[in-house]
Amino acid sequence: MKLLTLNAYSWVDTDDTSFYAPLISDILENGYEAIALQEVNQLSSAPVINEPEGYHATQQEIPIKENNFAYFLVQALAEKGLAYQWSWVPCHVGYDIYDEGVALLSKAPIQSVTQVQLSEVNDFESIHTRRALVVETEAAAFASVHLSWWKDEEENPFLREWASVETAVKKMRGSKPIYVMGDFNNPADARNEGYDLITHAGWQDAYTVAAVRIGSATVPPAIAGWEGNEVPLRIDYIFSDRPQAVETYEVKFDGNKLACVSDHYGVAVTYA
Repeated sequence: MKLLTLNAYSWVDTDDTSFYAPLISDILENGYEAIALQEVNQLSSAPVINEPEGYHATQQEIPIKENNFAYFLVQALAEKGLAYQWSWVPCHVGYDIYDEGVALLSKAPIQSVTQVQLSEVNDFESIHTRRALVVETEAAAFASVHLSWWKDEEENPFLREWASVETAVKKMRGSKPIYVMGDFNNPADARNEGYDLITHAGWQDAYTVAAVRIGSATVPPAIAGWEGNEVPLRIDYIFSDRPQAVETYEVKFDGNKLACVSDHYGVAVTYA
C-alpha cells in the first residue's frame, strides 16, 4: 500500500495550475491508494460546483467551489485516466479569502466519511478551529489532520485535538488498519511533547521502521507558523495504529528529485 500526505498550502503563492505539475506527475506514477491533504483552499467567492464527480460530502454549509484544490487534483488525474473518490472538510477562513480545509483522496470506493471537530473553538472565522476528516474503505481507514502547536500551558490545544482524533477512530481499531496522516506541527525531536504522546500511545511512525529512508525533514526553516525557526523540521507524518513493515519512506517535493509545490514537503510511504 502506497500513501501520500502533503500540506498543500494551495493557491497561496500562485494560482498557476502548472505549478502543481510535479505533484500530479508523481501521483500518476505511484498511484497512491490514499492521499491526505491539508490547507486545501478554495476562493470563498468562487462559483459553486453542483455534484462534483467522486465527492463524498460530510456537510452542506460550505459547498465545493470551482477552484477547490482537491477538486482540481481529482479532475487533473481523471483526465489522465486515474480516478479517485474524495472528500473535503472546511476548517476555517484562510488568508481572508479562502475556505481552508483538509481532504482525502481514495482509489478504493469510499464507504463512509466523517467530519470530526477537534478544537474547542468551533467558529469558521477563527483560524484556531481545527477539524479532521476520516474516510473508511473496505480495507482501511484514513484520517487527514492539521493540528495545533504544542503549548506548555494549562490549555494545550494539541492535547484536546489529538484526543478527539483517537476518539473518532476508536470504534474502528482492531477491525482494519488505521492511518492518521498530515501536518502535526510537532517536531519529531522534541521530547515529551506531541510526537512522544502519539508514539507512546502505540501509534507507529512509518519513518522509524522504514527499511529505506529517503529524506527526513518535511519543512525548511522559518515557514508560516514557524517564524524564527532556524533548522528544518520533521512535522508531517504517517502513523498507523498497528505495527507494520514499511518498505520505503520518502520525502517528496523538497526541491531535490521533485520541485517544491508547497511550503511543506510531501511524505510518501510504501507499506509491505
